[in-house]
Amino acid sequence: MRPWHRSDRRLSSLVVAAGLVAGALGLSACSGSGGPGAIVSQVGGPPETNSHYPGALTFPNVYSKPDVTLTDTEDQPFNIARDTGTKVTLVYFGYTHCPDLCPLNMYSAATAIRAMPADDRRQVQMVFVTTDPARDTPSVIQTWLSHFSTAFTGLTGTIPQIRSAEQAIGMPLSFAEKVTSPGSSYEIVHAGYVLVYTQKTAHLEFPAEITVSEETHDLVSLVRDGWQPS
Repeated sequence: MRPWHRSDRRLSSLVVAAGLVAGALGLSACSGSGGPGAIVSQVGGPPETNSHYPGALTFPNVYSKPDVTLTDTEDQPFNIARDTGTKVTLVYFGYTHCPDLCPLNMYSAATAIRAMPADDRRQVQMVFVTTDPARDTPSVIQTWLSHFSTAFTGLTGTIPQIRSAEQAIGMPLSFAEKVTSPGSSYEIVHAGYVLVYTQKTAHLEFPAEITVSEETHDLVSLVRDGWQPS
């Protein structure tokens, strides 16, 4: 299981990168300032890289696409392994009240996928799983995801179901943490990376620091050539 990471409100780099995205979408953002070219810092994640996939990080072990069923925003069961088929699948655990990494990761994924050639783009699916089902109702998730892409799949479930999904996928378990932020009684500590499956297995993660152009390049490569070892 990969270590979780926590976003740090004290980092001005985080504020700039996430604040620009969240502000443009009318979402909550951190306060602070920073300079151009700032990036999000992340704790944890695999240290390996692969020259075929710039910006991505490589897991030492392969993760199978999980046979996990949750509920989509149409209140229908959605099985991650079965219902994504052989598409390159991005899976992200987060929550709509997230002030920083979640909107940043969703924006980056949506922009990267839109930049792909149409035939390749149809072979990619983004799956967002809420870690905050108490606040993230299906309609809330759908409205939030629509800011980024109407093609994204949003999933929810009970806390035990979501934790079981995290365990099956190899994600660290998310948990709530009390905060003193105005308008919020708690935040969710969760994994901050996007897990990338090539058909049935995952070798890569997209960290928050990856650029849109790198993400687009990597997705096109995975769609056309599948996984390429170093």
